[in-house]
Amino acid sequence: MNFLQSYVTPLNKYVNSMSQLLIITSENDIHTDVIVKELYQSNIEPIRLNSESFIPQSEYHIAWGADGNITERRLHFNDSLKEATDVKVIWWRKPNDYLPHSAITDPWAVKYAQDETKALIYSLHGLFPDVKWVNDYYNLRLPSNRINQIPVAQKLGILVPATIVTNQYQPALDFIQKYQDCIVKSMSYSGFLHEDNQYACFTRSIDTETLEAFRESIRLAPLFLQRRIAKKAEYRVTLIGRQHFVCRLDVKHLDDPDVNMDWRVIEPDKVTHVPDTLPDEYIQKLRGMLDIFGLNFGAFDIIRDDDDELYFIELNPNGQWYWMEILTGMPMVKAMVELITDLANQN
Repeated sequence: MNFLQSYVTPLNKYVNSMSQLLIITSENDIHTDVIVKELYQSNIEPIRLNSESFIPQSEYHIAWGADGNITERRLHFNDSLKEATDVKVIWWRKPNDYLPHSAITDPWAVKYAQDETKALIYSLHGLFPDVKWVNDYYNLRLPSNRINQIPVAQKLGILVPATIVTNQYQPALDFIQKYQDCIVKSMSYSGFLHEDNQYACFTRSIDTETLEAFRESIRLAPLFLQRRIAKKAEYRVTLIGRQHFVCRLDVKHLDDPDVNMDWRVIEPDKVTHVPDTLPDEYIQKLRGMLDIFGLNFGAFDIIRDDDDELYFIELNPNGQWYWMEILTGMPMVKAMVELITDLANQN
């Protein structure tokens, strides 16, 4: 159990209400735990779809007439004894693999059941065509690939680090020689399992010598490089509906080059978290990015350089945030509940 899990006790019993929130998530999602707890006595009933138990523990049937109208719709969860009868809002969180029923043993049958289940879950627009989304699943896909964020930032006048993506040695070498201090990062891949050990892909520095060492393998996959921005300050900016939260992240006291490069290499509670502010004009530009992507929530990584210029590093459209409330007291859970309530009331 990590420091986040020690703060939350999952609930298995909720009050009945007229409006329902359908949460697509996994069994160990602490963000869902805390929102469910907060909604316990509200007029919104949370219905939790855990990916691990959906195949063996759910019953459903949805029927359409010749005119395309839904004539029957039943979605029941045996593990929680909940039934989705009046879903007003869907919150796409962090589903894991859809585990098969114990009655299925053939590997191809397992794959079929899992793929068909994913197709069903990805069809929530058709199952619940009139609901509101915290962040529409399909709207999440576009900004989840960081290259798609660059032209939107450019349109809004938001500075980004000089960037190149290539599978050729010479353009990469020219880029590093031009900017000198550069970093390499993955565009979407987060990690892998090797010999029972889990490895993560963090931001790292790269120089011409390192590039030369991997010269022959550069053509095998996209290489994403950026000029490294000297950090006077680093921020995590979280927009939740109409509210925003700016948290300054400080790792200088750790005196660790790897942590200074990417603070995610250590537990969040080792990083100094300080509630802070950024100019309203800049926050409005970030909000404009969410508007363009059709999102109600977003977690932004921002760096202030030595000249006090703000550089946009990344938008995570489904990023984690609850750890910051634990460490700073910023009322982010309340903001998420307000967003969900506002969306439910729009139906």
